Amino acid sequence: MDDNLIRKTLDFYNPFWRNRSYLNDIPLLRRDVYDEVFQSVKDIKQIISITGPRRVGKTTMLRQIIADLIEESNIDPLQILYISMDDPYIYSNSSDSIFFDRLIEVYEKYILREKIGEKKIYFLIDEIHKFKDWQLFLKKYYDRGINIKFVISGSVEQSILGKSKESLAGRIKNFKIYTFSFYEYIFYKLSFDDKVDIAKKEILLKLIFKIHEFKLHIFSNPLVFFNELSEVLPDFIFYEDEVFTYFYEYLIIGGFIESWSMEGSDMQYEYLYQTQIEKVLLQDIYILEDIKNTKTLATLFFKFSENFSSEYSLNSLVKDMGVHRDTIERYISLLKDSNLIFTLSKYGENANKISNIKIFLVDIGIRNSILKIKEEEIIGNKVLFFKYIENLSMLSLIRYSSALSINYYRERDKEINFILNYSSKKIAINISERKKNVFEKFKFDYIFNLLDTTEIYKDENVISIPYILFLLVL
Repeated sequence: MDDNLIRKTLDFYNPFWRNRSYLNDIPLLRRDVYDEVFQSVKDIKQIISITGPRRVGKTTMLRQIIADLIEESNIDPLQILYISMDDPYIYSNSSDSIFFDRLIEVYEKYILREKIGEKKIYFLIDEIHKFKDWQLFLKKYYDRGINIKFVISGSVEQSILGKSKESLAGRIKNFKIYTFSFYEYIFYKLSFDDKVDIAKKEILLKLIFKIHEFKLHIFSNPLVFFNELSEVLPDFIFYEDEVFTYFYEYLIIGGFIESWSMEGSDMQYEYLYQTQIEKVLLQDIYILEDIKNTKTLATLFFKFSENFSSEYSLNSLVKDMGVHRDTIERYISLLKDSNLIFTLSKYGENANKISNIKIFLVDIGIRNSILKIKEEEIIGNKVLFFKYIENLSMLSLIRYSSALSINYYRERDKEINFILNYSSKKIAINISERKKNVFEKFKFDYIFNLLDTTEIYKDENVISIPYILFLLVL
C-alpha cells in the first residue's frame, strides 16, 4: 500500500484542507435532527452513527458537520478527516487488517504532521457498513483513549446497530435519518420556488414554520396544542389551496429530495426505482447476508408495496409465499434493516410470539414508482387515499421521538390506527372519517381523529384536526 496513493485518496476526499471555497457548495437546508447530531459530535465522547435509507441526506449531513466544525467551531480543517467506503480503492483494501491503521499513519505523517492526541481529530467515515469489521477498528481506537471523534454513516441498519451492540455497547450513539417529511418538502419548495410571489412566500413560510413548532406540545400537552392550532386556523384556511397543491405533489413524489428537482413523474419514478429498489434489493441486502432466492424476497416486497398500510398474518404469508415461517420472518427483518419497510405490532400482543403485523413503506414515492401511480388514482379512491395518509402519519410519528412507542389495534371490523405511549400518556390516533366506537375498552388520555376537513374541534379528550395539519406539525 503506497503512501503516495493513500495520500492522493485522502486529498481527494478532503478538499477543504487546501480550499475553503469547497464549503460554499454545501446545502444550507438542515434536517430537523441536525442540531442534536452536531451538538453530540461536539460535546459527547461517544461515536456518533447516522443511519437511514439510501439518498436521504446522510452524506450531506456529514459534509454539513465538516462545514460547521470549521466555520462555527473554528476547528482547523486539517483536524478533520473524511473518507467514503464507496471509493473503489478504499473498499478493495478495507479487508486488509492494517489498512485503516495505514490511512491514519499517512494522515499523521503528511497532513497533520504530528501525532494524533495532541489535537482532537474528527474522523468521518461514510457508508461504513461496506467495511466488514469496522466495529473492531473503532473499538480499538476508542478503548485506547486516542483523541479521535468518530462520526459514521450507513444505509444497512443491522450492519451498524447489530455490530455496535456486540462490540460497541455504551460507546456509540445512533441517529436515524428518515425520508423528508411533508413539512420539509413544502418548506424547501417555498424557499426555492421563483413562481410564488415573494410577499406570499414569506407569509406562507412563517405560517408553516409556526405550525411545525406546535409539535413541542402535540403529545406532551394536547390541550395547549389544540389552542395553538385554533389560533392559526383562519390563516391556514386562507392559504389552504396553495398548501394542498404542494401536498398533492408530495403524495406522488415522496420524500427523497434528489427527485424533487426532476421534471416529470417518469424520470422521478426511474430514479426512485434504481436507487431504492435495484440498489437496495440487489446490492445492500447482500451486505447483510447471502440471499439465494432473491425472487421470493422481491415478490414479498412488491406484495407489501401493493397492499401497504395493512395488517398481515404471518401464517397467511407463509401459505401465500410457499416458504417456511422462519424464512418469512428473516425476509421481513432484512427489508426492515435495509430501510424499505417499517412494521408495527398489535397492541397487547406478546413481543416474542407475534402473529400479526402491520406493514408500512419507508416512502410512498417508492410504491408509486413500482406501480406507476398517477395522482388521480389516489385522489379518486378514498380508501386508497387514506392508506397513503396512514403511511405518511406513521412516518411522521417515527420521526417525532425515539421515546414514543407505537402499536396498532384491530378486532374484526374495528381498528385503532395508532396507539402511542409517550411519557405517562396513552394516546390513540384514528385516521379517516369512520366513526367506529372502539375506545371503551382502553383508557386513553387523549384521542386524535385525523379527518379530511379544514375544521378542528374538541370534545372532552377527543381532538379532531385536519390530517394535513397533523403532517405539517410533525
